[in-house]
Amino acid sequence: MKFLSVLVGFAMTVTVIYCSADSDAWENYKKKHGKDYNITADGGKEDAMRKELFLNKTRIIEQHNSEKFRSFKTEINKFSDMLPSEFAKYLGLRPSLAPPIRLMDSISTDLYNRRRPPASLDYRNHFCMPAVKNQGQCGSCWAFAAIAPLEFAKCTKHGRPVVLSEQQLVDCDKLNGGCGGGWYTLAWVHIWKAWGSAQESLYPYNAQDNACTYSWFMARAKVFTYRYVPSNNMLAMQQAIQKYGLVATAFTVVDSFGSYANGVYDDNACDGPPVNHAVVIVGWGTLNGVDYWIVRNSWGPDWGQNGYIYVQRGVNKCSIEAFPAYVLAF
Repeated sequence: MKFLSVLVGFAMTVTVIYCSADSDAWENYKKKHGKDYNITADGGKEDAMRKELFLNKTRIIEQHNSEKFRSFKTEINKFSDMLPSEFAKYLGLRPSLAPPIRLMDSISTDLYNRRRPPASLDYRNHFCMPAVKNQGQCGSCWAFAAIAPLEFAKCTKHGRPVVLSEQQLVDCDKLNGGCGGGWYTLAWVHIWKAWGSAQESLYPYNAQDNACTYSWFMARAKVFTYRYVPSNNMLAMQQAIQKYGLVATAFTVVDSFGSYANGVYDDNACDGPPVNHAVVIVGWGTLNGVDYWIVRNSWGPDWGQNGYIYVQRGVNKCSIEAFPAYVLAF
């Protein structure tokens, strides 16, 4: 009987310690990310629900990171207490707007010079690379994937950095659906028809749909043309990046992607489902024998590796090699 009492007491002590640790972790998380769910009217229900999401995500991340032979690590971040419906607002690519792969324009034949691309290329610190931006809870990834390559192309042509407006596309591009989603090459078509992309300071981003207020005097870059790179052709993609700069592409995001920390992302869960996000490829390399693309996201510099992620290269991981495209500016 005495032994049983000791055992029960020990179990209660362990439970108290774990509960205390969970509560401390939750409070520290909210403080770090500036979150406050203390709504007096609901009696703490919102906070309790968010805490449970956070703790479940913590367990998933701990399990993932404890497994041997994982090529990438995950971490707790600003998405760790979100509902799936809330996280989905950070996506926004509409697969229904994708062109049939068989009808995609071919890349210029002058790229096929049969020269072996370098082992690595990285534009992240290039003079023309603008800072990573944050689309927020607006399904405008397609606009960010369209603007970054255009900014880079404009700068490399004229030698002056430029920061352009995604909000113009969200508000004015009727080929796409604003925060409801769209497709990056259609955004380039809109910019071409509108005779320009606005300077961001003249048309700032606010992550919501508004009435269009664009005027020609805001323009700082124009689209000359764009082309798709042949689907599932790693060499053509590398040659396009070398010659033209950044490449926009489609991607399939699954749960683990949101928690990415570092390493080469290779989750098999993203192979097969439809694309739902747009990103930008800014280079490539190899880590521990695994080839990767350097991918720029639109979730701010506090996600992943300062806003970037390494994605396994040469295997069409998450459909990243299915719809690559580049743009030329003037």
